[in-house]
Parts: sequence; C-alpha cells; structure tokens
Amino acid sequence: MNFVTGSIPGYTQKVLLVSMDGFRWDYLKKTQTPNFDRMARLGTHALYINNTFVTKTFPNHYTLVTGLYEESHGIVSNHMYDPVLNATFGHQSHESEWWDGGEPLWVTARKNNRTSATFYWPGSEAKIRGYRPNIWLPYNESIPFIPRVDRVIDWLVNKSIDFVTLYFHEPDKTGHMYGPDSTQIVQKVKDMDGILGYILDSLDRNSLTDKVNLVLVSDHGMTGIDLQHRLIDVSELVDMDEDILFTLDSGPVMQINPRKDPQYVIQKIRNASVPHLNVYLKEEIPIKWHYRNNRRVMPIFATAEEGWSIVTNATLAKRINEKGNHGYDNALLSMKPIFLAMGPNIRQNYQVPVFKNVDIYPLVCELLQIQPAPNNGSLLRVKSLIVSKDSTNNGPELRAVSFWIWISFFWNSFL
Repeated sequence: MNFVTGSIPGYTQKVLLVSMDGFRWDYLKKTQTPNFDRMARLGTHALYINNTFVTKTFPNHYTLVTGLYEESHGIVSNHMYDPVLNATFGHQSHESEWWDGGEPLWVTARKNNRTSATFYWPGSEAKIRGYRPNIWLPYNESIPFIPRVDRVIDWLVNKSIDFVTLYFHEPDKTGHMYGPDSTQIVQKVKDMDGILGYILDSLDRNSLTDKVNLVLVSDHGMTGIDLQHRLIDVSELVDMDEDILFTLDSGPVMQINPRKDPQYVIQKIRNASVPHLNVYLKEEIPIKWHYRNNRRVMPIFATAEEGWSIVTNATLAKRINEKGNHGYDNALLSMKPIFLAMGPNIRQNYQVPVFKNVDIYPLVCELLQIQPAPNNGSLLRVKSLIVSKDSTNNGPELRAVSFWIWISFFWNSFL
C-alpha cells in the first residue's frame, strides 16, 4: 500500500508511459543506441528492474500499471482458466470480470479527475471498476510505430491528456522468431532506438519536453530455446486421457488441472525423475514468486529450467520455428527488462538502484500527484529519481520524504 504526498509545486502532473515488449536489459550492450544513451543522460535509468513471475506479457504489463503481484491482480498468464467464471482467458478477453482484480493507472487517473488515454496496453480495452480511459483503441498490431507516436503526441498537445500509454510489440516478436543473440535482434534494437529518437524529437518539437514525464519500460527479457532438443513432453509422464482434465500454457511453464487426485498425478510426474523440470502442488509454489494465491492458478504447476520447454506433444512442438522465449524464473538475468525515465520531474544523468516493477505504479501516481489504489509497490524505492521543477536536479536528497512514504516502506517490508 502506498500513499501519495500532498500536491507539490513544480510537478507537471503529466506522464507518457511507453512499453517496448521483450526488451531485455542487456540488449543495450549489443549495439550503438544513441537515443537510449541520450535519454539516460537527460534522465534516469536502472541497470534493469525486477519483474514479476511468470515473466510473460499480459501479467507483467498489468503489474506495471496496477502495482500488484500477479496473484493479487489475477492476470496470472497470457492464457488461463477461471473456475468461478468457468471460462478461459485469451488475448481477446476484454470482459470486466477478468481485470477487476487490479486498478490500472488510467482508471486511477480518472477517479482522481484526471484524463487518460491508451494506445494499447493489456486491459485497456476493458471497462474496469466502472471506468475506461478517456481515449482507447482496439489492439491492431499492423499500425506502424511512427503513426502511433504521432497520435499520442496529438493527444498530449491537443486533447489535454494527463496520462498516456504507448505500446510496441517489438523487440519481443523478433526475439521469439530469431532468438536474443541473433543478428536480427541487433537490428531490431537499432530500429527501436530510432523509434525512441522519434519520440524524444517529437516531444522537443511540440514543446513537451518540459511538460511531460516520459517513462520507458519493458515487461520481460528473452532467452534462447531449442525446440528440437530441449523438450519435456508431459504426455510421456502421465496418461493424458486418464490423469489430466486439461493443461494450459506450454514452454517455460504449464498449468495442469488433473482429473484425478493432484497428489497422485504429481507423484507420477516426480517418479519419472525428468531433468530440467520442477513440478509443484499449488500450495507448494514458492512464496517468493507471489503467485500461488489465486484461483486461476491450477492445482499442479510445472516450470522448466532456462531454455527448456514443457509441451504435451513433442512432434507438434518441433514444427514451431521459434528461437526465443520468456516466462522463466524472474530471478534469471535473461528475464530482466529495461527502465529509463526523463522529464521535468526526473533526476538527470542518474542511475537508480535496481527496484521492482510493482514500484512503477506508485511512481507514476506520484508524478501525476494522484492518490494510488492499494498496491504492492513502494515509492520509497524510487523516490531518489523524482524532483520537482523547483529542486536541484542533481542533489543527493531531492526532497523530504513524507510521513506516509515511511509508513508505506514499513508496510511493504511485510509484503
């Protein structure tokens, strides 16, 4: 839980939140990235941030805008089953009941009498807790990146929007297809550096650099996979007809809903002593993942070691032509994403200590000067990168920490 401080003079109270999906933290070391360097120099960056488990797109994007762990907001995977709704979730699931476990930033802004707009973001097409963004669009991957930027800039200039999201599906798509160590990913990083340059130039050209705080994040990293040689076929461990009602997901993790007693089924899997595979009863899932306490997590949960893939049909899996994936343990460096920020309320030429992606929500609420909903983040962990326009931008202590932030710190130490 976090509490925002009182309104402070010098806060512009405008934020553009940008996501480049699947941008692994060390991609920036693979090639020259003058615009990422420019943003880091003019603002703040982290070596990487710690994301949530599972390290997949929908769960981590919803964490970024709600400040909640996945077990708390309920988006526990890109595909999942809800036993109460008796329904399966996918990319086109926009019904409110899937998303009501969290309050995203565009809703928090509206509830605080601010305006919000989303150029794509998981959850942004749903009505959540009675609210929608003032402006939102149905997802369409075919829209080129430059027009996306132009539209967002127009919202900031001409529509008086206070909080805006902007989503790009790269370099994730390229990472999946060719792998994180490919020449193609190097080129795509260069391309995304160019897109960032266009964003920065557009802010300058429209006199927004001193009015809008830009926050650039990603959801997860990427690691190499080998679908010819690193497969774990569950169908070889259990009788899929007799033992299993259904499975969800494949690759780094798999949700298993057993037809028989979970203890019986998991023991069959464990008796096979398969290398590179860990299986847990739901109640055994490590607490550190903040994952098991949600009805959408199935009775048996399987995870693979980095680079290995769990499947139910190895023959079909070998036909998939992908070289990269994510979803593995969030402690792995290969799963870590980027963080950069710049603007009138962001400290310049500063590297903030590594923090959690749940902290993005209270950070943005502070920049917008709005009251956050209860969340798992901590403003204290990111306070050093925040300045008001009346502050010294490079001072070691930027402003006094309020009583409520200290309360928030001690509250979060128990979460």
